[in-house]
Amino acid sequence: MDAHTVTPSQMPKLTPLPIRTKGKGLFSRIKAWVTDVRQWQLVENWEFDLPDGRRVLIPKGFVFDGASIPRPLWALLSPTGLLLIPGLIHDFGYRYDYIYVVGKDGEICKQDQAMGQTHWDEMFYQVAKQVNGMVLLDWLAWLALTTFGWLSWKSNRNRSAKDIIPTGVPSAV
Repeated sequence: MDAHTVTPSQMPKLTPLPIRTKGKGLFSRIKAWVTDVRQWQLVENWEFDLPDGRRVLIPKGFVFDGASIPRPLWALLSPTGLLLIPGLIHDFGYRYDYIYVVGKDGEICKQDQAMGQTHWDEMFYQVAKQVNGMVLLDWLAWLALTTFGWLSWKSNRNRSAKDIIPTGVPSAV
């Protein structure tokens, strides 16, 4: 798949989640307005063909924040813009340290278990190059991940998120 083959029908179906401000005190509302980042939830299972030929599946219900771009840079690069697809796959990998793969027979299995932060950062870079073809931008995003991503990686390891299982598929292991 080259950068020009991602069609609107292949994009993930997302719904925005509210940023909670109502019922909070003035300073808490201002803090939420300035610091909270919109979260997005997949409304259906989403499949994507990786550069290595595998088809990954991110389960319905997964919540993420798009690409984790510092707010001062949002005028240049939206968290839900060019890096949305690599960010979605990367965030799932960071959260669970595995990915679901759809086999040729349609069965779903976990792969890349316990591969670590470097693996998911490299996958982000490869998917970004595949999707948008912006080599310099993709490299800069990868550089930021390899430099600062350990904070999010460590946070996700401490959180130990409960597995999210794909629904409505023949078998998910």
